Amino acid sequence: MAPRAEARKRLLDATVRTLAAEGYGGTTARSIARTGGFAPGVIYYHFEDLEALLVAALRHTSQARRDRYDEALGSCTDATELLARLRELYAEDMRNQGHIDAVQELFTASATSPRLREELLAHVESWSEFAATAVHRLVGGTALAGVVPSRELGMIAVAMFLGIQTLTHLDGDRSRVESLFSTAEPAAILWDTFAGRNPIPEK
Repeated sequence: MAPRAEARKRLLDATVRTLAAEGYGGTTARSIARTGGFAPGVIYYHFEDLEALLVAALRHTSQARRDRYDEALGSCTDATELLARLRELYAEDMRNQGHIDAVQELFTASATSPRLREELLAHVESWSEFAATAVHRLVGGTALAGVVPSRELGMIAVAMFLGIQTLTHLDGDRSRVESLFSTAEPAAILWDTFAGRNPIPEK
């Protein structure tokens, strides 16, 4: 990686970590510099202002997690396997909470920042498309392939996740998502059976 690109990535990573640790209100040029171990002036060498840095940090962390989810889920068509992999990815997110916590803080900040609001809308749209693609793969080749509204279900999945994460961000209770995974397991098995991917063994 070229020195300038490496410095920019270091700056973006420090911004995400600062948002997660200090919150939006505590994320300043000085606090980001302290997190990353560089002089505050470096920020303005790469970005015109702090808001531009926050927009870029959101894009950076979202793309990194999106790439990881793409890699892990690939062309998964079994509901039970998809659920298991999503569970592992969520556990991975929890072990490194910078992304989720930073995004939650940026949602708060977007109330007074049209630039952030626009970027967050693009962030949500991207993840909705990702979820819709996963739904489309699940129903592909079944009798419901032509009638299941993949795009709408993708949006519902993302909206539900964001809502749960907002509650979790407020009270720290991370059991909600785990409970959802457990509740979804029987439904995933039933779906795979219906789709002929997990046939019921003969007696």
